[in-house]
Amino acid sequence: MRNCLPVFLLSGLLFQLHAVKTETEAWVTLEDCRWVQSPLNDGDSFMVRHEKEASIFRLYWVDAPESTDKYIERVREQARYFSITEETITETGELAKRYSRNFLRGKFKVHTRWKDARSDDNKRYFAIIEKDGQYLSQELIAQGLARIYGMPADDKWPDGPKPRTYLGRLKNSERHAQREEEGIWGLAAGSMQMSGLETLLAASETTGSEALALGQAEADEPMPGDKININTASLEELKTLPGIGPALGQRIIRARPIEWIESLVEIPGISANTLAGFSHMIITEDPPPPDKTVAFYMAELERYLDTEVLVVVDKVEALEVKSPPGFRALRLKTAFQGEAGGAITTYIPDEFYDSFLQFYAEAGKEFTGLLYRRDGEVVLVYRRK
Repeated sequence: MRNCLPVFLLSGLLFQLHAVKTETEAWVTLEDCRWVQSPLNDGDSFMVRHEKEASIFRLYWVDAPESTDKYIERVREQARYFSITEETITETGELAKRYSRNFLRGKFKVHTRWKDARSDDNKRYFAIIEKDGQYLSQELIAQGLARIYGMPADDKWPDGPKPRTYLGRLKNSERHAQREEEGIWGLAAGSMQMSGLETLLAASETTGSEALALGQAEADEPMPGDKININTASLEELKTLPGIGPALGQRIIRARPIEWIESLVEIPGISANTLAGFSHMIITEDPPPPDKTVAFYMAELERYLDTEVLVVVDKVEALEVKSPPGFRALRLKTAFQGEAGGAITTYIPDEFYDSFLQFYAEAGKEFTGLLYRRDGEVVLVYRRK
């Protein structure tokens, strides 16, 4: 099935899907929305009716377990993350789906900027869902029915907190769910995310109340892309971490490679209390580049050079540079499932250039081109068929 069904019949009321929306700078708030039954619904993605139109929305910030094995690679990745079976993932995903359905009974608000959240042929948009002052994303986290993962909102939505503040709230809700073994965390005792939790919680308690810990998280919690890789950071970068001076920074460098964040307490001078102050600011390895992006192919350039590759286009921009005869240049930015994946100079035949810019003005469409080295620069080339 391509895109979504054009017309739905619900309780005798005929309504149509939204026309394709263009991403906007300003937030749009849709009032008096209602949940709509659809086979596309899941714990973090569902069809919503506003007035006489319907759209599929995907939650910012969080990722609920898959409720079916339709996307088996996602199920497997989630199973690895939580260290549980694939069957348990889909069972928990069904619980998340039911929870979202119950949360969305009656009317609610949708905050969106119409940013493309498509992961397949079905058009969907990222959104914040609010009902009676509560946010569905945070409630899923608090119930242990989702993880903090995926596209964060990059700006404050109407009457909402700042993104860093909200991320801090999500982290505290997740820690509470882990400590109480809510939902999927009751089954994920062997996961990396659960290891060392008791030590860090105990350290947080020694600094004061949970309210103090929440305040620290709201003030200091970095965005996912801003975290410091503890294995590659320079001494100057390490010194920006709370409690880490030149001496401790040098000890961290000498202790590399560091496999687990919790193992930093084995370095003399770094206590559990010190680690609790900056553990949310660091990672031990950089996340792999998003699939179907320039960064993904550049990570293994020798494997993909001089072959045709498929990328998901986020944005295209005209580029004034000297091009081969019969071609014109543009800058092509790539992203997949909400994760940016780098940009690359791309050469398009003259006769296709204007239609190319027009077609790829909408984010999320796929493009196949030849990954090629020209004058020392790696570029993409659209080859005439």
